[in-house]
Amino acid sequence: MIKSIPWNFVKSTSTVFGLSIVAAFGVQALGGNFWASFCLFVTVQYILFSFAGTIIRNYFIQKTLQKELEALEPLSTILECAYCNTSNVMTFLPDQNERAEFDCTSCNKKNLVNIQFVVARITEPVNVNSSTGIPLTDIKDEKE
Repeated sequence: MIKSIPWNFVKSTSTVFGLSIVAAFGVQALGGNFWASFCLFVTVQYILFSFAGTIIRNYFIQKTLQKELEALEPLSTILECAYCNTSNVMTFLPDQNERAEFDCTSCNKKNLVNIQFVVARITEPVNVNSSTGIPLTDIKDEKE
């Protein structure tokens, strides 16, 4: 993808210059100034293409985000009420625009759920003798 960025820049710039040259020759044929019209057409095209590119890019980003959110499945968990400590089953769809809340089935009060993700390292078991004197073995060693 990185190699395609310079090539795309060359293609788009040559297209802008090509269209500007054709339009500037047209203005010159009508009695206008070639270089002034050429610079005007280049500037107008870059401004228009910049706005159009931004709008199109934002549209596709929103569409992609919407598809990703639609693909998410609802999550269920058992949570205790913050008021009466009664266990409640809560089902929610993770969405960046909504707060995760549930109404307690016992006291009918609204609870706000704070979701936190924690990242941990994957650890490998170590072959060490236990304090009882019985050696610890890997499951792999027992299967062989």
